[in-house]
Amino acid sequence: MKLNKKIYTAFILASTLFACTDDYVEMNTDPNSLTNVPYSTLITNSEISILNTYNSILDYQVSWSRYNVRTVYVHNERYALAGDGTNFNVYSGHLKNLQVAIGKAEEAGDNNTVAVANILRAYAFQNMTDWYGDIPYFEALGADDPESPTIYPKYDSQQSIYMDLIEQLKAANAMIDPTANIGTSDVIFDGDMMQWKRFCNALLLRVYMRISLVDAATAKSGIEMIASDPSNYPVISSNDNAAFKYWLPTDAIYRSPYYIQDSDVDRQQNATSEFMINFLKDRTDGRLPVYAEPVGTTGEYVGLPLGAEGNAQELSVMGLSEFRSADSPTRIIRYSEVLFIYAEAALNGWNVGYTAEEAYNAAITASFNEYGLDAGDYLADPLVDFNGGADQRELIGDQKWCAIYPDGNQGWAEVRRTGFPKYVADTEPVESLYSGKGTIVRRPYPYSEGVSNPEGFDAAIQAQPGIIDEKFGAGVWWDIN
Repeated sequence: MKLNKKIYTAFILASTLFACTDDYVEMNTDPNSLTNVPYSTLITNSEISILNTYNSILDYQVSWSRYNVRTVYVHNERYALAGDGTNFNVYSGHLKNLQVAIGKAEEAGDNNTVAVANILRAYAFQNMTDWYGDIPYFEALGADDPESPTIYPKYDSQQSIYMDLIEQLKAANAMIDPTANIGTSDVIFDGDMMQWKRFCNALLLRVYMRISLVDAATAKSGIEMIASDPSNYPVISSNDNAAFKYWLPTDAIYRSPYYIQDSDVDRQQNATSEFMINFLKDRTDGRLPVYAEPVGTTGEYVGLPLGAEGNAQELSVMGLSEFRSADSPTRIIRYSEVLFIYAEAALNGWNVGYTAEEAYNAAITASFNEYGLDAGDYLADPLVDFNGGADQRELIGDQKWCAIYPDGNQGWAEVRRTGFPKYVADTEPVESLYSGKGTIVRRPYPYSEGVSNPEGFDAAIQAQPGIIDEKFGAGVWWDIN
């Protein structure tokens, strides 16, 4: 039987097209490009990305915390930051990489790597939700799910995110085998799983304390659980096992990202804040020459108010030896922070194995020791003495803020949560662009969200009433001060 001429022609054309397509794909596929990245590589890349994203010492939060401020181009110091200056790029970056790494590690039965990835994921998401409040979380990374893709993820409440972070960190802690080592893929702790266990539980302490004013029952039970069970919940117990990433000063790729030279622009355009300098001076604080450099022409320590412009040559800059050298570490969680959490918990009447005074004094001492300093008579200073008549909760808040310098993310979060130091919490920048609206309490959502995910974005705004001009008014869920 003869084929219809038109059908025959169509068949030949289709065959030719499919053949061309196969050839085209083959010819245009780079044989040297990776199509299946090992999960170890994803872990390494995620760690570096996370450290650079949430531990920058030059980000907005560093200024808003009154640690260090810009001397020029001060518009964001004056709260100009809007949705065109923020983004959710981390969802398609390290968060997605971690999700893929978790899946691959689970298939390989590598529980320690699964635990590490989940700890990193929790650390990243906590920073994200502390910036914005409600964010996409449970459905955030499902766009390429082959069975049920989620293109427009809903925004989840910060409360629900925090409750899940707690469960994720507890599960990660239980999953870790501290006798094993995951090797060189881990560039933070060199595969030391006991260090990951300590970091996990110190992060869990941070999470519990962050919600302590809005969910005291959960915070109390969680912090008491950790404090009472060090064998199952080991935490950072000295400066020697703090969660620090130590860089390689002789390696151009892995030297400290904070490294600065005299000619670097950011040194010429940044200064220590006036409040930070005055706080240290008022207490004759031995950390002053560590935190800041004296002005070369006078030898004095001179700071700049937030929002003001100034000549960096006439102002103190961040301490170069400790914070801006080629081997300056990234301080993820300090030992002093753990002790300050116990001090606040004890002041609340919770059982953590310390009195509030013991933990407070130990925390300050640990902060001094971190830099090879002796606290000396500092604890007896009238502005520091725990029993000197000052409000003890304010003392803990002030000293914790000082000890975690220059970690802007945590400094800004603690100022919003505690209201201390009062000056930082209450004082607007010089020439604020929003005079009379107070200090900034959240990062504004990216404008792109109103276009790419309008339903989720609109629902999030409605679920968080009281936000003014994107960044004032109502704080995030745990911010009730």
